[in-house]
Amino acid sequence: MLHYAELKPSPTTRVLEAGCGTAMYALTLAVLGFAVDAFDYNEGALAFARRLEPKARQANPQLQIRLSRGNILKIDAESNTYDLVFNQAVLDYFQDEQERQQAFSEMVRVTCPGGWVATIVQHTGHPFRGWWSRLGWLGYTNQPQVIVQTPMRLTKELQRAGLNGVIVDGIYPWKAFFFYPPWYRRWKFTENLVYLVGQFLNQFVVMPRPFRSHLAIQFLAIGQKP
Repeated sequence: MLHYAELKPSPTTRVLEAGCGTAMYALTLAVLGFAVDAFDYNEGALAFARRLEPKARQANPQLQIRLSRGNILKIDAESNTYDLVFNQAVLDYFQDEQERQQAFSEMVRVTCPGGWVATIVQHTGHPFRGWWSRLGWLGYTNQPQVIVQTPMRLTKELQRAGLNGVIVDGIYPWKAFFFYPPWYRRWKFTENLVYLVGQFLNQFVVMPRPFRSHLAIQFLAIGQKP
């Protein structure tokens, strides 16, 4: 996300996580040196995030972060405020098309001209999904209902929200080939071996971006506000 937005840590670079959950991303960006606001609708998740904040402040005493309760459909911020607005595992769960578009529009509204809007989602339209579902992988059989999300669909949604130069990229695409069935987790040796093989492939056998976005279990979509 920071790579594509070409953002470097700075206390004058403002970031908003619009739906932060336990704020792991927001706190990490604040530790790096960004000025971060983050909100979520879930008070329990926010309480957990507030317990983590003092630990993050130990890593960076100048930590700049504000955690609050909020609604992505009506973001409590002035227009043109942030250099980067993002979320992870949020928009997957919006079933209503009008609400999804409103959420994207709000994220764009509070972004500065020239700033970036990004979202990380589950690749629920993955080509291996049918296989994983039939084999009973819990992430596909016991979670709340999600939309069928594909790189093409998300690209069109971000473009429709008014963003330019939308880029989609997959996150750890090689993991899909070791994802299920998790036979290797029965033994510590095989679990460590598969982990190391996966790390090696992701770092040294780099797939072209279209393949990464097509095969990854999660993918990032990011675009720039005119």
